[in-house]
Order: sequence, then C-alpha cells, then structure tokens
Amino acid sequence: MKLPLLLSQFLYQTKKLDLPGIGRFTLDPAAVLPQESDRGIQTPASGISFTNLTIHNPDDELITYLHTHTGKMKPLAASDLDFFLTSGRQMLNIGKAFYLEGIGTLIKNMEGKLDFAPGEYVTSKLDEPGPGRREKNPAREAAAEEAAGKYEPRSNNLRQLLLLGGIIGGLVIIGWGGYTLYKRNTVPEPLTDNAQVDRPAAVPSRTDSVSARHDSMQSPGAGATPGSSTQPGSGTAPGSSTPPASTHPPAVTAPPQGALVNASSNVIDPNGTLYKFVILETTKKGRALRRYNQLLGFQLNIKMDQRDSGYFKLYFPITVAARDTTHVKDSLADVYASHVTIER
Repeated sequence: MKLPLLLSQFLYQTKKLDLPGIGRFTLDPAAVLPQESDRGIQTPASGISFTNLTIHNPDDELITYLHTHTGKMKPLAASDLDFFLTSGRQMLNIGKAFYLEGIGTLIKNMEGKLDFAPGEYVTSKLDEPGPGRREKNPAREAAAEEAAGKYEPRSNNLRQLLLLGGIIGGLVIIGWGGYTLYKRNTVPEPLTDNAQVDRPAAVPSRTDSVSARHDSMQSPGAGATPGSSTQPGSGTAPGSSTPPASTHPPAVTAPPQGALVNASSNVIDPNGTLYKFVILETTKKGRALRRYNQLLGFQLNIKMDQRDSGYFKLYFPITVAARDTTHVKDSLADVYASHVTIER
C-alpha cells in the first residue's frame, strides 16, 4: 500500500498523526468513518483538524506501523517517510499545495504558517501482515541491494579498464607508426665530394694491363726505354724502341678499377667531360641504402641522388672522353652486374 494511505489509516486508528517538519493531525473521536461497504461514496473528512507544531522525530508507533504493513525494516520505513515529508516541504516552500490522500491539503500562507483544508475519507482495506511477509521481503530486499552493490562496481571497473587499455594500445600504435615512418624517410648523409680515401694496393688485373697498353698507344713518342726487355709474344722486335704497326687498332677496355677509388682519381681523360655512370635506379629505399653502404665499404667514390622519398639513384662520376664512354659503361656493367646508363 502507498505511504499516504498508510498515514491516513494510522490517523483513523490512533486519532493522532505527528509528522516531523509539518505538524499534528487529529481526528475527532465522534467522527463517523466510512465502512468497506461504502466504497465509491465520497465522504468529507470534516472530523480532521491540523495544528502547526514543531516536531523533530516521528513516533515510534508510526514507524512500527509502517514496518508492519510494508514488510520493510524500520530504518528503511523511516527513510521512506523522511523522503516523502521532505518532498512535501519542498512543494510548500515554492508555493505549491501538499496533498495527503485521505486527510486533506496543506498550503503555506504569507506568514509562513500552514493552512489546512480537509479532504475526503478513504475506504481502502489494509493488507494483513503475516510472519512470512515480514521475514521474506526484508531478506529479498537485502539480497537485491547486496547484488546491486556487488555487480555495478565490477561493471564500472571493467569498463574503465577496457577504456584505459584502448587508449594505451592506440598510443603504442601511433608511436610505432611514427617511428617506422621516421626510419623509412631518413637517409644517411653521404661522404663529401672532397673526401679522399686511399685504397690498399691490389693485384693488377687483366683490364689494368690492357688499359695501360691503350694509354701508352695514345701518347705520341711513348715507347720502350733503351735496354728494356720485352716479353715473348708481345709483338716487339728485340732492340726496337717502338712496337710494329698493326692493321687493327687495339680494343679499348674499361679503366682500371683503381681509378674508381676516390673523387680525385676518377679521371681517365683530363680533357674529357664529367659523366654520371648510373649503376642503380630504384624506388626501394632499403635496397638503395644497402647498395650504397656496401660500395662505400669498398672505399669507392659512389654517389647517391634522392629525388623524393620514392626514387633513388646511385652513380659514379667519371671524367672521360666521349669516345670512351661506351667502353666504360660496358666495363661497369660487367663489374657490377647491372644495367648502366650515362648522364651528364
């Protein structure tokens, strides 16, 4: 049963109702109350009166009555009553009427006192309290409150942990992506053009001998010194200072590999033109860097141009005559097993 109906029934039975913060209601003992058979008939509650009194605490008898007919524990019954009366006082303070079913209506006047207008009697039948109801309902309510206090914090904690884990995971992904992008776009600084590193002497190869032979033929008046010995089968007569004329010019081969050691020695013909002999063009940054660092480790004068983050070019700058570019290109292609292009 609703709390206002219980208050009116308590007033009908005890003839007095003290409400904290409101005042006292009294019922005239001579008042005639409607019976259960009179349900549906509106009877004015003319026997009820109200007195403005300062009441701090509810009667124990009232709390016991509420506990008996609601099945709630006394502290819960007292809390429900306090909440109901607090709501009523708030309505009175803002100028609204506070209606008590089965009793009447209260309203605050200009002097701050409460004026009472009797309402109508109610004929609701109270539920008879039983031992099973008094024992069962409090246990059920206590179990429900315990379950609510047990599961709600867990749900909130789980939600907070999931949110925190998502934030940390997002930060880790963003940081890793930034680091990867930084490493991908970072190109190590190549050696300066003025850096010169001497390479250890190597055993002369076949190309070195042929190139030296070609250089000696291009220089006028260059020949064997008097008294020098000749190798068998070299084509030079004993005691002769110049080789015999040949009907076919000797083949021109690539410059010796030692000519690619540093920037100052990459000169085959001082009167020639500086060309870029490109040995690698790629869009893969990792491949370009590996090849570049490998050739630097061999102390070669390799250069790298980077047009943007998606194009890399490795080349040797060599000063050579225009007629020798094809032979140098072919020699580099054989040595580095790659397709070589020439740029100026």
